[in-house]
Amino acid sequence: MQTTIAFIPVAATTAAAPSINLNSIAHAVNVVTDTTPPVITPTAPIDELKSLEVARISWETNELAASNRRLYSILVQAYTYYLVMKKDEKDEVRKQHTAALEQFITERGYVFTPSSHDMTRVVKCVFGVDRRRVSAYSIALREALRQEIVAADLVEFLEANGGVEQIRMGGTKPLSATKRAALVKDSVLDSQLGIVKFDPLAIGADADWTDKQVVIIATYLPTGELQANAVVKHDGAVNAALAAYHSNQQAKLRADAKAERDHFREVEAKAKAEQAAKDALAAVIEKEAKHAKRMEKVAAERAEAERMARNLVPANTLLEVAEA
Repeated sequence: MQTTIAFIPVAATTAAAPSINLNSIAHAVNVVTDTTPPVITPTAPIDELKSLEVARISWETNELAASNRRLYSILVQAYTYYLVMKKDEKDEVRKQHTAALEQFITERGYVFTPSSHDMTRVVKCVFGVDRRRVSAYSIALREALRQEIVAADLVEFLEANGGVEQIRMGGTKPLSATKRAALVKDSVLDSQLGIVKFDPLAIGADADWTDKQVVIIATYLPTGELQANAVVKHDGAVNAALAAYHSNQQAKLRADAKAERDHFREVEAKAKAEQAAKDALAAVIEKEAKHAKRMEKVAAERAEAERMARNLVPANTLLEVAEA
């Protein structure tokens, strides 16, 4: 509601606070009321969704991202504690970490079953008694252990696999032999290493074997030849062989990735060492330059003092003659 008031200003006295007394105004007061309601433009549903989308993006980019970074930092430290407790080269260090873990568990009154993984024990000590959270974090870190992920690569591993929750739901669980075999079957069948011919009678082959996969058990000889020992026609054996092939491929990929990361760290460490050496040399040069400058200043001051002393000798002689 909007109100318009027409009035003649009345001077305020110094004795009272400024005010407007309608009854004291000599002229009529006309109050005009605007009954038109304010216009409110309704937000279209599509605009609501777009606004919510923007809010979600902002949340993911800022609050959630910062929260995840902090969480991953804590997880890395917990993971490192476990690795030190289990794999540090010094027996004394391993024992200290184990004893500290046991002491902490006793102080907090935590209870574990005999089958509880030590990673779960570490995680519970760090994150408390929230069973769902402890379970999720422990599963994620144990999966990293299974894949032999080093602490420095843990964050990259978690992010590459969709985060802790995705791993908890089975995002990186080992695939079954059948699934692993299916992943490489086509690529294996598309490649040819050569043709080997056996006597059908010797291996018990018949027409049913045509275009079917078999497993050849062979021994690799020093000459580079393969000595065939047996031929097995069995779907389970073929799947197992293909699954093993897939596992070997993945192991090689992990090894190559690790070698690449190690090489990068080595190059980075070398660059840092070289830069540190350059900085140290620059510091020495700067220190020597400052020292040389100070020495030059001292020498100049000394020379000036000697010059002034020499100038005083004739003056003293003339003074002595004058006095005589």
